[in-house]
Amino acid sequence: MKCSNCGKEMRKGYLFSSKDGAFSFANEVPGVFENAKNADGFVEITKLKPSHRTQIEAECCEECRMLVIHY
Repeated sequence: MKCSNCGKEMRKGYLFSSKDGAFSFANEVPGVFENAKNADGFVEITKLKPSHRTQIEAECCEECRMLVIHY
């Protein structure tokens, strides 16, 4: 895949979390005492995997420092 910013080829790999992590997306990061699923614009990217690393396919442009994830 070509980077949409600079046009160079992006490197395929994985975006991953520390153990017990999960990835989500929202308009703003909710506070630690808020239920993240109630955040405005919440999208669940990956499920929580207790005692496992969460991973998702991604492509990285090291030139532009841009990541593209496929969920």
